[in-house]
Amino acid sequence: MSSVAEIVSQQLARLEALRQVLQMESETLISSDWVRVQGVAAQKLQLFREISALESQRRGQSGPPEEMRRRHLLLQEIAQINRRNGASIQALGRFQQEAWQMLFGPENKLYDDGGQMEKGKNGHRLGSA
Repeated sequence: MSSVAEIVSQQLARLEALRQVLQMESETLISSDWVRVQGVAAQKLQLFREISALESQRRGQSGPPEEMRRRHLLLQEIAQINRRNGASIQALGRFQQEAWQMLFGPENKLYDDGGQMEKGKNGHRLGSA
C-alpha cells in the first residue's frame, strides 16, 4: 500500500493532467472540433476515475502541507475551467435548440427537459439508427 505522501503526489500528477485536458477542451469548444471534444471527454472521464480512486485511498488523511496547498489550488483552477467549459456547452445547446425551433417550429424540440435528444415519430432518438 502506498503512503499518503505518495498518494497525494500521484493525485497531483492526475490533477495537473486534468487541468491540461480541461484547457484542451476549452480550445476544442472554441474551434468547434467535435471529434476532438469526444476524445477529450473520454480522457476527462478516465482522469476523474483515477483521481477519485486515489482520493478513496487517501481517506481524508492529509499529506505534506505544501503538496496539499498545491492540490487545493489545482482543484480551484480545475473547478473554474470546468464551470467555464460547462457554460460554453450549455450556450451551444441553447443555440442548437433555438436554431432547431426556428427551422422546425417550437413543437418539434431537439432536446427534452433533461438535455437528452427527443425521440422522433418513429420512436428513435433523433440522430440515431
